[in-house]
Amino acid sequence: MGERIKAIRKALGLTQQKFGERIGVKGNTIAQYEWGRNEPVDSVLSLLCREFNVSEEWLRTGQGEMFKQLSQ
Repeated sequence: MGERIKAIRKALGLTQQKFGERIGVKGNTIAQYEWGRNEPVDSVLSLLCREFNVSEEWLRTGQGEMFKQLSQ
């Protein structure tokens, strides 16, 4: 999951600090997730998906598209 979190952050052009600020966690916490040292809890995953329009299925499994399609 760490690689997928990093992929989201890179796709959005955000630093670990700015990415973390958007979901209310510290930049070093994002680094821990990206390195695979810690797994984010479900509430953090939900915030990440909501804030960045990320598919939860993709985040958890790597299946499907990274970003959800916007409703027309």
